[in-house]
Amino acid sequence: MSTVYENLRTLIETFGARPATSESEARLHDYLARRLQQQGLKVFTQPFRTVPSFTTAWVVVSLMYVLSGVGVWLLQGWGAVLALLLSLLGSLLYWGLVSGQWDVMRLFPQRESANLIAVAPAEDTPKRRVVLMAHIDSTRATLLWHPKTVKGFGKSFVLQTGVLALHSLGALGILVASFWQELAPYAGVARWLTLPGTLVSLWGLFVLIHRETVLGWVQGANDNGSGTAVVLSLMEQLAETPLKDTEVWGVFTGAEEVGTPAGAFAFEHEYGYPLRNAEFVIVDHVGLGEPRYLIAEAMLPRQKAHPEMVQQFENLARHHPEWNLKPSAVPQGAYTDALPFLIKRYCAIALWCEQEPGIPPNWHWRTDVLENVNPDDLERVRRVLEAFLKA
Repeated sequence: MSTVYENLRTLIETFGARPATSESEARLHDYLARRLQQQGLKVFTQPFRTVPSFTTAWVVVSLMYVLSGVGVWLLQGWGAVLALLLSLLGSLLYWGLVSGQWDVMRLFPQRESANLIAVAPAEDTPKRRVVLMAHIDSTRATLLWHPKTVKGFGKSFVLQTGVLALHSLGALGILVASFWQELAPYAGVARWLTLPGTLVSLWGLFVLIHRETVLGWVQGANDNGSGTAVVLSLMEQLAETPLKDTEVWGVFTGAEEVGTPAGAFAFEHEYGYPLRNAEFVIVDHVGLGEPRYLIAEAMLPRQKAHPEMVQQFENLARHHPEWNLKPSAVPQGAYTDALPFLIKRYCAIALWCEQEPGIPPNWHWRTDVLENVNPDDLERVRRVLEAFLKA
């Protein structure tokens, strides 16, 4: 077995599932810090606060749409005003959650998490900085990622966004028809526009409640024990054999699975300025399948990988056809830790592995266990990143 797989096995067997802001997440953080300090690397912690789960925020959004739909069908006059306001507020929160353009999560109860940062200095004066990033937390299983339906995750997200937009349009139509009698005949059409969004929101409430009461925490061997093990292995290798003129930061983020990549946003906020010209590679889901560099991701709007990073990985693919390294994209409605850096146009890209186009194996499901990681696939990703660093 390769060193990287042995690192992964140690992480999973010792720490198991690692919910965001939990004791197990903190214990893994401390373990990684000790390992890297023993290698002589400069290691420091960046604490931050975030929500422990995306469930609360999405329950609030779903409730707003449901109550708005009930108001549209049962209330008139000023009740229609309330229904519209609930719909618009739900839309505002929805936009914040899916875009990453403003931090909706700060409205909800926060707990402590932290990023771990290790720096492998260059042998000589650094002319280049690279940031390797992997999140250490894992998530709960959720019906949205059930193996029988996960292939349609992106399309479902687009459909959901469309019907919720129609809901707000219908609520506005009801309000207008309530106060302008000449438009009253159109009230029925506007009311029906809200029905799909109301039903989708009811389904969302069921999924969220089912998530918290029935489904358990995912072991997270692939997502993202694999990325953590790869970055750990590379940082330990660089401690022994530094690159000539490239300084490498290994960043192990907390709380990526909370509906926004909270640790990555915290890192960008504090360290983005001095690292503005660095190259960022996010390593996620790399334990099974063929390696893919992700040219687009995020919910709405879509964010694209930096062209220079795409070019570098195209060059790697051309020089190493045996790796079968190809481009892919994260489905609509999903993200990686690259999100805050892509939004602000850093030189950034994410890397994961696939067996089917656009879907990482065992994504957010109970089958994401150590037995379903392929040591050879894991080692291949390590070699890809090693070649990237040395290029």
